[in-house]
Amino acid sequence: MIAAWMLWSIGAGLLFLVAGLAMERLLNRGRRWVWAAAGAGTVLLPAVRLLVGDGAAEGTASAGAVIALEPLAVTVAGDSVLHTLDDVLLMGWVAVSALLVVVALAGAARFAWRRRGWEQGTLLGRRVLWTRESGPAVVGLVTSRIVLPAWVAGAGRARQELVLAHEEEHLGAHDVQLRFLAALLLFAFPWNPALWVQYHRLGLAVELDCDRRVMDRWPERRRLYGDLLLRVGTGGRAIPAMAVAALAERKSLLEQRIRKLFSKAPEVRMAQAAFLAFGAILVVGVAVMVPGIAREGGDANVVPIPEAPAQAGEATLDEVVARMRAAEVEMKQELDRLEQRVDEFPLPPVTVEEDLSAAPMWTNVDVLPVLNNTEEVTRLLGSEYPPLLRDAGIGGTVVVWFFVDEAGEVVKTQVHTSSGHAALDDAALRVADRYEFSPATHEGEAVPVWVSLGIAFETR
Repeated sequence: MIAAWMLWSIGAGLLFLVAGLAMERLLNRGRRWVWAAAGAGTVLLPAVRLLVGDGAAEGTASAGAVIALEPLAVTVAGDSVLHTLDDVLLMGWVAVSALLVVVALAGAARFAWRRRGWEQGTLLGRRVLWTRESGPAVVGLVTSRIVLPAWVAGAGRARQELVLAHEEEHLGAHDVQLRFLAALLLFAFPWNPALWVQYHRLGLAVELDCDRRVMDRWPERRRLYGDLLLRVGTGGRAIPAMAVAALAERKSLLEQRIRKLFSKAPEVRMAQAAFLAFGAILVVGVAVMVPGIAREGGDANVVPIPEAPAQAGEATLDEVVARMRAAEVEMKQELDRLEQRVDEFPLPPVTVEEDLSAAPMWTNVDVLPVLNNTEEVTRLLGSEYPPLLRDAGIGGTVVVWFFVDEAGEVVKTQVHTSSGHAALDDAALRVADRYEFSPATHEGEAVPVWVSLGIAFETR
């Protein structure tokens, strides 16, 4: 069960990863929330699947009662190569998570030891912690503080303002806490490679969003800010802790940050807006061209009323009434003649046969149909048992309604009660044409009938 679930979780994580890569290209700010949502989805979706299973909707059968037959039990061996790896994978999972926790605790200890040498001070009226080489960064999960290296004190006011602005943006956005929560997901599910990539992208998105907000405050200092990124990226040390958001990120991210800093984002937004507008116009155009939506020449449902022909002379009211009465008398005489002819040639009675296969219903029978090839059907159902559900030890009972004709052949099937897993329901229906029934009889004659058959999928 663990192995199959892990594979499914990795697949879900890769889908969220692809979706995140596509979504972040549509945004110039707020990218970190894309990757926060991707990480949460990668963890929550598999967790929900594990807890509640792959639910399936109830069948669309009518509520009418049908004849119930003895249910079938399909039992298959649950052991497989994938299933035998469960114990090993579970032990490996626990070991890797424990190792990551130990590494994090070691980093926290190093952080606490190095923090004792930091000196409190101020920069441009802001309280900060001064170090020799580490930083600039924001540290601390509960009480976050700005940490600056000693070289910032002599960097000049313009650069100092940019450094402080960057770290203050991290404080205001609670980036330290966001990265800490993302790291916890890695500790909980270290075997999912999608989470590691998402965590890497989250770190980049946090810095890109922060860079964007700083440039919104000082757009005229773009080149100076790029020079500052180079200065920070080529010197300084990373601070060994989980609760850190730093201007001095990894050198591998430096090039991407500088590229984004000088990219022409407004042109990208205009191109995207133009593309969306073109798509909207195309959809509207197709809708208008669909027959029946647009009409030419007014409303096609309006039938013009022909005008009465002009009369040579106007008749009096008495003449019009007399003509109407004469026409009424002629119509009654014609109806009487037609009724006489109908009485002379009576029509035979019309009988309407009921279509029993249209919907499940009760049928009176003296002898119930019997499934003649039970062993063959059970074997076929076992071969159709979904491998992932079998390996995970997941089963269920699906109730299927069969319409059996006078020859005992299955004509129609439908799910009456779902097993809770769509894959099991489909497996039960895939072999429906292999069922061989003896026909049902009523008063000595074979009759078609609806029957209900429960199919229980189980593993041992």
